[in-house]
Amino acid sequence: MARAHSTAGSNLGFSGYDLDLDKAIDLIQKSGARLVGLQAPEGLKRATPDLARHIEEKTGARVIISGDPCFGACDVDMQLCQEVDLMLHLGHARLTEGPDNVIFLEVRMKEDLRDVVEKAAMVLKARRVGVTTTIQHVHKLDQALEALKKHGIQGLLGQAGGRVRQAGQVLGCSYSTARALDVEEYLFIGTGQFHPLGIALATGKRVVIADPATGEISEIDTDPMLRRRFGAITRAREAKRFAILVSKKPGQKRMELAARLKALGESRGREMFLVYLDNIEPDRLLNLGAEAAVSTACPRVALDDAAKYRIPILTPPEFEVLLGEREWEEYEFDEIE
Repeated sequence: MARAHSTAGSNLGFSGYDLDLDKAIDLIQKSGARLVGLQAPEGLKRATPDLARHIEEKTGARVIISGDPCFGACDVDMQLCQEVDLMLHLGHARLTEGPDNVIFLEVRMKEDLRDVVEKAAMVLKARRVGVTTTIQHVHKLDQALEALKKHGIQGLLGQAGGRVRQAGQVLGCSYSTARALDVEEYLFIGTGQFHPLGIALATGKRVVIADPATGEISEIDTDPMLRRRFGAITRAREAKRFAILVSKKPGQKRMELAARLKALGESRGREMFLVYLDNIEPDRLLNLGAEAAVSTACPRVALDDAAKYRIPILTPPEFEVLLGEREWEEYEFDEIE
């Protein structure tokens, strides 16, 4: 893999990452693209102006940067795709959906995983452990497996399939690689709480987190989140008017699920209406007069952003709990397969 700083200079802002920029430039030149779109998640967006200038200098094409938020490979800027000859989407692996003129350039982190995984091995209790990570670290999972083996632990990777492109990879909306494994606990390598929380809820097993950026080891605790979600369901029981949110983003759009939930709510005496939108924001729901909402988009809308909303916003499985279609003890993380 070509490194951004070796082909584009150190001013591109990709310190700590590997980016196959040579591939992108070669594709632009071979395709004859004259107008190129550039989309990146928030953590990489500061680097896009310098990257755009570099691409223009190397190819002669004009580059236009997507200024809208980007939350994953499911969140391709569809309008910009229609305006450009070729779109470069940074930092994510391709899903099965998406326009043909989009090139996904995975941005890989350079951190060595051995030391942090050896630290994690000291707190792991099982001898067979499911090893999971995000696309930024998946290319170094062999290091993790070797480090665990030194401590007598067999690390297992779930196979890729469906929306998941690499063995051991998890998405914020899909934990199929973790659920496929017959193990007693999991190791998640990466930053943040959202992915390991999803693994814990999807599998019901213990999850240890090894953060390569900080070197810290921790264990996920699902109880605080489950308390918040129970509170959201309880608040929503008083609501009569529910908005069912359907995302315009191609990797999040679940119209059939939304229609099923609408019919289910109406059969239980609720007033239900479908809302089709791109970015889900609190004010848009208030203007519609919704007393509660069910999001069929990315699960993070309900789980991570709940505090932003004045009304309770539920995931589809939570709405089924509210209506008595499933028991609270059967709580299920909302996954998009």
